[in-house]
Amino acid sequence: MRPLIVLAVLAAAAAPLAAQTDARATILADWQRNRDNVLRYIDAMPESSLGYRPTPGVRNFAEQMEHIVSTNTDVAALAVRGLARTPQLGDSTRFLHSKAALRAHVAESYDYLVSALRDATPAQLARRSSMYGQPEAPATRWLDLSLEHSVWTLGQVVPYLRLNGVTPPAYSMPF
Repeated sequence: MRPLIVLAVLAAAAAPLAAQTDARATILADWQRNRDNVLRYIDAMPESSLGYRPTPGVRNFAEQMEHIVSTNTDVAALAVRGLARTPQLGDSTRFLHSKAALRAHVAESYDYLVSALRDATPAQLARRSSMYGQPEAPATRWLDLSLEHSVWTLGQVVPYLRLNGVTPPAYSMPF
């Protein structure tokens, strides 16, 4: 009977670890899908339209893409990795004017976030921090908000594509 108790204790201890592993795999899949969706939008937009803005005073297409990934990079660096500042990825004098450079910058930024998430310890994911003048929250909350922001901002560029005669790529859903 003693081996059964040991097995029960081990199983109970392993359950939270398995749940964390499953949750991390799901989150990583969500970020990878988001990355792929954003890159498809960049691929669809003609290079001649990177500087297109539908109305004065709003970000142009390339700036919108940078806006998406700068938030992701901030969250990976500041909230997940606990760094004092966000690393400078890419050269804006290039990626705001070149489709190939924009695509490479966006991919690098997503890779940075995915790497931070994949390598994060449970303590790093639970660490609380404050960004953008908002109250402290755990890194997992900042990751959720950054993903939401990314999807929202990508939705904002649908008219940019349509007004340039481009049908937006189908959005890849998890279901």
